[in-house]
Amino acid sequence: MSRASAWVAHLRGGGITPWRAFRDGMPDTGPPPTDPAGVPGAQQLEALRRLNQAGRPSPALVERVLSGDLVGRGRGDLGLAGEAQPHFGTPPVDPADLPVNELLRVLTGLLAEDVVRVGVPPRPADQRPRFRRVRYRLGGDPWLAVPMRAELTRHGFPPGGGRAVTYLVGRDLGGMLVDAWTRRSLTDGAAGWETWLTKLRRADRLPPRADLMRQARWWERRVGPQNVRIVTDAALVPTILGVDLALPQPPVLAADALDLARRVSPLVGLFAGPGQREELMLRGLVPRLARTDGLPLAVPERFRQWVERRARLVYEELTGCGYAVLGDPALVLGGPGTSDRPGSAGGPGTSPSEQAVLGLALRTLLENDPHSHVEGAWRG
Repeated sequence: MSRASAWVAHLRGGGITPWRAFRDGMPDTGPPPTDPAGVPGAQQLEALRRLNQAGRPSPALVERVLSGDLVGRGRGDLGLAGEAQPHFGTPPVDPADLPVNELLRVLTGLLAEDVVRVGVPPRPADQRPRFRRVRYRLGGDPWLAVPMRAELTRHGFPPGGGRAVTYLVGRDLGGMLVDAWTRRSLTDGAAGWETWLTKLRRADRLPPRADLMRQARWWERRVGPQNVRIVTDAALVPTILGVDLALPQPPVLAADALDLARRVSPLVGLFAGPGQREELMLRGLVPRLARTDGLPLAVPERFRQWVERRARLVYEELTGCGYAVLGDPALVLGGPGTSDRPGSAGGPGTSPSEQAVLGLALRTLLENDPHSHVEGAWRG
């Protein structure tokens, strides 16, 4: 048996010895496989070794990892450095030297399969629209507005209708940037958090989902300025609409959980079709990730000065635009006392860590498999 084949057997049995230590401690006692596909790629093998560190994967999960496709941008299947096995193309590597992103390419494809397989819980039926109800449209920050709109519809208060007033809901600008990236990551796909912010700062522009004034001007051209209202505090919406409902707040996801969802989302769209991705992500995966501990996403310190400057511009427009503003316009500035949601400028939060995202991917994959076991503490 070749050392590569022996290491595969070691990993299949739950072993966690790195390739270099295993290779150096075992003489090569057999010819290499004649078929280069006989030994999985270095990415799959190292992903399985890390999975063994995180818990006890079932035999079925082991085989899923070893046969998993590499998704997203990166290199093809890589051979093992120091092993005289047939190799074509990219030079072989020591699996321990692989970037985290190469391991996540294996794991996120399997997680996307799990999301599609589990599906979503049945949605309660909407009540019939009430005869007497407020005529409204609800826009602005979609991470805030979409779940409120869905809950209103479920209780018989759907949006639209003649002479409907458009309410654009927002909060502090730092929080709206977090919300915009969150929504985009889950439903459309997005670059990494700090890469995305860097592009916005370089162009000195706000994304449409976080630009209340741009949305207001768009609606003004369609319904007139008298039918556009800007709401700076989402808690005011039930009172504004005259409904006796506790409207939902969106879940606050740990930064690492959100980054994992960002990586899984495009693959869910491939496996299930783009028309189903949003439902599978928002109602299938997100409620589970919301239970993950960790600091939420926040604007990093090096972007704060730009966000604060842009927030002052928004505040100046709000106070001089002529639109009705419901709530304190100063809430868009952020800072102490202006928002109780994480992600606000100056609030508690962090950026994703690739190592932590990898650990979460491993644990989630184990938890998804009813015959696998997760260790109390990850040993990665």
